[in-house]
Amino acid sequence: MNDEVKIVNEFDRNSHHFKIGVSADGQVSIYLDNETKAHHGYHFPGIIQVPKGLEIDGQMLLQLPIDCDAAIDQEIQELKQK
Repeated sequence: MNDEVKIVNEFDRNSHHFKIGVSADGQVSIYLDNETKAHHGYHFPGIIQVPKGLEIDGQMLLQLPIDCDAAIDQEIQELKQK
């Protein structure tokens, strides 16, 4: 199986830049403000659940609302075919 991570969405929220990536095994990666190390989570409709949390401005987020469900699902399928 392909272990490549593909970026499917980028957006700015609350003065931070987010990149959302996926891999063929369905794991979702969140890159915050040009960090090279990703925070990993699981995709559910409308959110990414982050089990270890994502610290932003001193607050721990366990869920990140998103609007790229279709892009995540499509890219997972494409990566599985490689």
